[in-house]
Order: sequence, then C-alpha cells, then structure tokens
Amino acid sequence: MGRHVCNPSGFLEEIFQYEVLKMLKKEGKITDAVIENMLSWQHSGFHVHIGDKISSNDQASLGNLARYIIHACFSQERMVYIPVEESGDGFAKVVYTSKDRKFRKVFDALDWLARLVTHIPGRMSRLSGTMVIIRTNPGG
Repeated sequence: MGRHVCNPSGFLEEIFQYEVLKMLKKEGKITDAVIENMLSWQHSGFHVHIGDKISSNDQASLGNLARYIIHACFSQERMVYIPVEESGDGFAKVVYTSKDRKFRKVFDALDWLARLVTHIPGRMSRLSGTMVIIRTNPGG
C-alpha cells in the first residue's frame, strides 16, 4: 500500500493564488481572461514557503527578508522599452544595458518577457528560509 504524503505548501500556494487573483479582479486590475491565462501557466509565479516564524524582534532576519523581497532579477533602470510605434519594424523592443554599461542588447519585447519569466521559480523550488504571509484583507 502506498504512503500518503501531505504537501501543505502546495495547498497554501493554491489558496494564496486564488486570494491574490480574486483581490486583483475585485480591484479591476485583471479580467477573467487574464486569470484563465495565468492559471494555464506551467509555473504560476506563486510560491509559499513554510518555514520558521520570524519574530518581530529579530532584526537580522527581518532585514534579510526585506532585502529578498526588494531584490529584482533584473535592473529596471538598465531597461528601456521601445513601443511598436517607435521601433521601425512593427515589433516592440526592450534594450537592456549591462551593469558595467559596456554592452547593450536589443530584444523583441515578447522575447524579453519569455527570458524574464524563466526566473519564476518552479512550484516546489526552495528560494529562502523565510515565510511570508500576505493578508488580502487587512481589516479582517
């Protein structure tokens, strides 16, 4: 007989995803079509890590968490978006400049987006040893 393994993080990811999408729809930020599209993605971009609770007195861990949250996988300051109307070939572009400013690379906007989403972690990947709780209803 097989052994049943409970995966609470997978269940929490589903709840987290549902609540965030519900909130964004209620706020008018996304539509049902966007939600349906996002739900079809192999990697949803939603991740819940069940780890040790961080005490409000633990300044080092809170600092680590804050740095993790604001760390971007790319620098928006080094990215320039060129709309379709200004591109000359009918395709929107993204120009990305290297950190040392020695190199610039031009991407079709959709290719840039495809490269960017490869940084979205897999459903069961572990990124950090912290737990983040986001309340979608701060008053309740």
